[in-house]
Amino acid sequence: MYFLGFLLLIAGMVMLTPVPVAIWFGEGTLIPAFVVPAAVAIAVGLFLRLRFPRTELSLGKAMVLVATVWIILSLFSSVPFMLGNGMSFVDSYFESMAGFTATGLTMIGDVESCKATILVWRSLTQWVGGLGIIVLFLAALLGAGKAARKMYVAEARMERIEPSLRETARALWKIYLLFTLMGAAGLYFAGMPLFEAINHSMTGIATGGFTVRNVSFAGYGSAAILVAILVMLTGATSFAVHRRVMTGYWRELFRNVEVQLMLALIALATLVLIWSVGVRDALFQSVSALTGTGFSTVSLSGWGDLQKGILIVLMIVGGGYGSTSSAIKLIRIAIIAKAIHWSIKRSFLPERAILPMKLAGRIYTQDEVMETAIYALIYVFVLMGGAVVLMTLGYPAIDSLFESASAQGNVGLSVGVASSAMPVSGKIVLIVQMLVGRLEILPVVALVSYLISMIPRPRPRAF
Repeated sequence: MYFLGFLLLIAGMVMLTPVPVAIWFGEGTLIPAFVVPAAVAIAVGLFLRLRFPRTELSLGKAMVLVATVWIILSLFSSVPFMLGNGMSFVDSYFESMAGFTATGLTMIGDVESCKATILVWRSLTQWVGGLGIIVLFLAALLGAGKAARKMYVAEARMERIEPSLRETARALWKIYLLFTLMGAAGLYFAGMPLFEAINHSMTGIATGGFTVRNVSFAGYGSAAILVAILVMLTGATSFAVHRRVMTGYWRELFRNVEVQLMLALIALATLVLIWSVGVRDALFQSVSALTGTGFSTVSLSGWGDLQKGILIVLMIVGGGYGSTSSAIKLIRIAIIAKAIHWSIKRSFLPERAILPMKLAGRIYTQDEVMETAIYALIYVFVLMGGAVVLMTLGYPAIDSLFESASAQGNVGLSVGVASSAMPVSGKIVLIVQMLVGRLEILPVVALVSYLISMIPRPRPRAF
């Protein structure tokens, strides 16, 4: 409860950020929509911090805490959409969860009719959620305590680019902010208005996909399209790789197995799509799908099953580990592919032969390979379950699979299924998939298990 209180304090402070924006754009009537939930979050956070002592957490409890924080944070952050944009509770919560999970699916049919402060808030939620800033805040402010380390792991993060967790958090912040500023400058000089450039850079580097235009990137020129592709690729590349490049080891960028695989998959998908949709749309949509960003240059509802299927595969694969991207991730795909090759090769050798499973200079144990394969299997199983639910609601099979892959991969590309008109049950399924995909399943399972364990069981009758 102590750590939950601390994170609610952070959430409250984040929610106050749009207040200066509202003043700047003359939208003062929106200020209460942010101040009220922020005040409640801060008050509850202070109460929990004063009422409960700081204790160490097991990894299981850290997972429960992280999943709980994401759910509660999305609840508080849905208030501006209800009060400031007139949306229903379910649609507001969907929008908020899509924001913090950096998914990009939206319940707003006409984003251009939204006030500037609401648009900035949407972009901010994706920018905050893209890097898992809540846990990084905790690590940076509380130091490298055991609880902070476990919550860092519970939010599906393992990489350290500095010796301590606090230094890692600060380095990630600096890199993230630097790339956001560079992206905004690049989009602006590519011909995009400043307001749109800032918003698209925030959601692009977060591989989120929220946009301030109804047609996403369809109305921009080639220069802006090219910059957007670079921003998406940057967000989907491991920040550990970025750190190495920034310290002078620039060759690491192209020696990295995830970067190599990412470029190869994009090139392959582009070559297949180019014959039916053209060079621009083929390249942009391939990058958008694989990186998990969700920007679009064309309406995907009119694409054929083959084209949709290619994007589905890319959305399931996802970007690099330690990036802002989600889904299964490139390194896991590389490990599984290498393990298959290793198994076939070993079958031709004597039983006593020692053949290590080696990838990119690292030897992987059978347990690590098994964990990777099991995660991928569970991921696909949950994805198929979401698709089945959507199919029972009357949506076509390929469209249901597409939307399920988009939600669970935290992408945001849509063929028209996700909208304010879809049944509430469908919205709830996609909300759960967005959370599951962002936290890589286990924290959500831990939370459900914890809630089940809290249900009182009837005592056996004495005879």
